[in-house]
Amino acid sequence: MRFGPQMALAVIAVAVVAGSGARAQARAARPDRLSAIYMYHHVSPLVLPGRYQRALTMTPDEFDAQLAWLKRRHCRLLTVDGMLSDVRRLAARAPACEVALTFDDGYEDAATFAFPALRRYHDVASFYIITGKVGAQGHVTAAQIRALRAAGMEIGAHTVHHYDLTRLTSAKGAREIGSSRTALEHWIGAPVLSFAYPSGRFNAAVVAEARAAHVRDAVTTVPGFVGSSTDPLLLPRYRMLHGKGLALFRATLGPPQGEHAKGWHLLQSLAPLDRRTLAGIARKRIAGNAPQRAEAICIALLERRFPEQILKVHLLAMQPAAVAGILLSGVKFHEAMNARRFRADVRSMVRTAFLSDKALDEVDVWATVPIAVGAGLPVSGDFAVPASRTVFSTAVTATGHASAARQLTWGAEYWDADWTRDLTPAKAVSGGRLRRAESR
Repeated sequence: MRFGPQMALAVIAVAVVAGSGARAQARAARPDRLSAIYMYHHVSPLVLPGRYQRALTMTPDEFDAQLAWLKRRHCRLLTVDGMLSDVRRLAARAPACEVALTFDDGYEDAATFAFPALRRYHDVASFYIITGKVGAQGHVTAAQIRALRAAGMEIGAHTVHHYDLTRLTSAKGAREIGSSRTALEHWIGAPVLSFAYPSGRFNAAVVAEARAAHVRDAVTTVPGFVGSSTDPLLLPRYRMLHGKGLALFRATLGPPQGEHAKGWHLLQSLAPLDRRTLAGIARKRIAGNAPQRAEAICIALLERRFPEQILKVHLLAMQPAAVAGILLSGVKFHEAMNARRFRADVRSMVRTAFLSDKALDEVDVWATVPIAVGAGLPVSGDFAVPASRTVFSTAVTATGHASAARQLTWGAEYWDADWTRDLTPAKAVSGGRLRRAESR
């Protein structure tokens, strides 16, 4: 399996809600009727060594305890497609708690351990299969896929090779999506309409490819609840991690009636921030003459939980153009950083901004680091001395109609030589080198 740039942060750092009012904030953030999707990978008694394998593996006992907890919480378990249909059809009359469990990649243990547990509890789930891995060691076979489908499980596409679709041409991305659907439909003899973006990586072009491939709904790795107005091709999901599943359920769904919410500080450290809280953070970090648009972009960026600190999002809208600026801190990253990772994250930020605001014409990104200022020197006003210096910058423009897939032109990149050298390790980019403009 290939992990996207945000994988490590999702594993080790989810948002922390602090302060004496944390419990009230979290309770207020949850809607009265809860519909949420949760993402699993492995359910196996064998927890392999390694940071990611361990994080993404639930033991059978863990999974059984989670299914039992959902029963006590009176949550109705549905497939992703079933949940989306229920939310839209029933609206206010939907059950108070609806949950969809999803299993990515098509690992064999999903069929040998997760599937029997679901059957014991008379529950269903959605299984997203990498078709190029079907029959390979450690992955499901076509016969197992048919057995899952026959038992009422949903079978969804997850591409042929699990490539990052944002890095493929539109033609190759369309083939990855379409071919995986075709193979699955051949094996199960039924339409396959649900899809999972590999590693949660998507942009406007990828969403357009999914739509063109007749995908009806698609799941991301952006946390959040599903509502009647949720875009069916951008469904949010919460990531389930080893040893923390029940805590995440309690934090997002609330405890069953009569159960004390133990360890509230831990639950809050596991709970992704709700949109209301993110909006409050975003409003303190925006500038420009289009605050609502800037806030929407800032929220979208904060939801992705990049390890780089987002200091400010500027948006200047003046006919005939709208330009967004993303200011990053070049110090105090939330995890180890190198030039390759930094560039990948910047590109993800740019794509996220364009996807969030389809009327944008340009996105500029720059990073700064503080510099020492002599005692008594002014740091504001007309005679202020510089208190920071730019260590990275780039500009990206978009062409094409806002309602369709847009072509992005990536401008030259500036890398400060000393700053780049200090990144650990910094093998991908030479300090100070300007990258020629390129188009995707």
